[in-house]
Amino acid sequence: MRTSGGMLRVLGTAAVLTLVLLPAGAPAQGTARPAKLVSLVIDSGAAFVHQPGFGHGFRYGVGAFFKTSKRAAFEIILERFNVPVEAGAGRGGADTIGLTAGRMDLTAVVLNQHIYILTRGAFQPFATIGIAFDFIHFAADDAAVTPQRDIVDRLALQLGGGVDFRVSRRMALTGRARYNMAKTWITDLPHPDPIRDVDPLVQNMLNLFGLELSFGVKFTF
Repeated sequence: MRTSGGMLRVLGTAAVLTLVLLPAGAPAQGTARPAKLVSLVIDSGAAFVHQPGFGHGFRYGVGAFFKTSKRAAFEIILERFNVPVEAGAGRGGADTIGLTAGRMDLTAVVLNQHIYILTRGAFQPFATIGIAFDFIHFAADDAAVTPQRDIVDRLALQLGGGVDFRVSRRMALTGRARYNMAKTWITDLPHPDPIRDVDPLVQNMLNLFGLELSFGVKFTF
């Protein structure tokens, strides 16, 4: 099992990055700041993992959105999705063993930078790029089976885009399509300590590239 200390270190890193990145998008001295700066974002949808043997499932997330200039915004979201896994998924070759049938849970702390293409009117499309700290867990469908393999937590690249539809000055509907691109591997349990000492070349490699489609609401304060 993963130690709570490792997860706390990653969350601490995310917090530091948030503090570092937020000032970078602030307007230059002497320029007017946007009238509305902070929003609460709640969304849900579906996640589709492209790795063979992995399916699709429900996704949901909640986060904060900071408008840092007329065309830029910074977002931090806590999201989660759960997808089914077929028996044998992740098998890398004749000498490797895949996962048993089960489900993969992915919880992520996502840090995204938004660039708005249009800033006037009801429809405001944007592009987004960022990173995510992915906490990944695999559980077998058969509760009597003792887990012997798990998926390693990894850093993921985020790429995508979407559109905000302004309903009022304080509320907008938002939709997006985004890729969560994590390159990781399957490891035998118990996890070595530290995990970085394991050579990923001798493990089952996984390209957990997941397309996430979501729709939600944004409340501005």
